Amino acid sequence: MNTTGRDDREFIRRCEVIIGTLPIRYPFELRAFLKAVGQQRGMTVVLGRMSTTRGGASGLLARSREECWLMVAAKAAPAHVAHIAFHEVGHWVLGHPGELLCRRRAHPGDRWEAEAEQFAYLLRAHVQTGAARQRDRLPPGRTALRAAFGSRRHLCADA
Repeated sequence: MNTTGRDDREFIRRCEVIIGTLPIRYPFELRAFLKAVGQQRGMTVVLGRMSTTRGGASGLLARSREECWLMVAAKAAPAHVAHIAFHEVGHWVLGHPGELLCRRRAHPGDRWEAEAEQFAYLLRAHVQTGAARQRDRLPPGRTALRAAFGSRRHLCADA
């Protein structure tokens, strides 16, 4: 009997329940989101950049009782930063072990990496859907301003 499909659906439902409890606000800002998740979980979240070697890790999650360090590869493209952060948050909220080094190419049998990656995609879709709803509610002039200038604070360029 193949239970993979059922297991996948159950995992997706579990992720959706967790995502539904996360403090996601719009307009979405990555740093504000991470701060709010940390507050929700009674921890300080430190987001930063790390240098990597070719083929090295793209993200790192390390936790203590009071702090969670979420590091993103310094050379990660701005559009990729949020996905890496979402992946690391996935490790955290899914209850994976306390310190994880996420490689660009995880081994096929690495369940924790596969789960964190799927969580990141589901969270990104949730954030994008919410952001689209938020944009639809904005007056036309404000939407045009945001489209023209956007918000770049979520890219953690200053870290």
